[in-house]
Amino acid sequence: MVKSKRIEPIADLARNSEREAAKALGQVLQQLDQQQAQLQLLFGYQAEYQRRLNDSASQGMNAQALNEYREFIAKLSLAIEQQEQAVEQARRELDEKKRYWFAKRGRSKALDAVLDRYIKHERQALEKKEQREHDDRNNRSNSE
Repeated sequence: MVKSKRIEPIADLARNSEREAAKALGQVLQQLDQQQAQLQLLFGYQAEYQRRLNDSASQGMNAQALNEYREFIAKLSLAIEQQEQAVEQARRELDEKKRYWFAKRGRSKALDAVLDRYIKHERQALEKKEQREHDDRNNRSNSE
């Protein structure tokens, strides 16, 4: 069996592995986008409730309503903190998936290069063999 046929299944496996790593990378990127969107939503809520508190406080409000606004804003701040941690975790996971994909991509490209080189050498060897056979036929017909 020629070298290219022996390495072809290995190169196919490497390409499949690279595709799977790219798919996982895409999923993690999508998760990061969702986490960031959720964080922005929480920031928007916080700003809106802070504005409402300021508007209501400037017009005068009772202590119970003031405390309720403050408690809710504090809960939003805690939710923002937790969401920032989720975003950071998603970023770390994205970095990890990128490194994994780059490694798989490098291996796949290297195996493809080796496969291409083997195929090129085999093609050249076949062309030389065909040329020799052609020359031999020509020499035999000329000598007859």
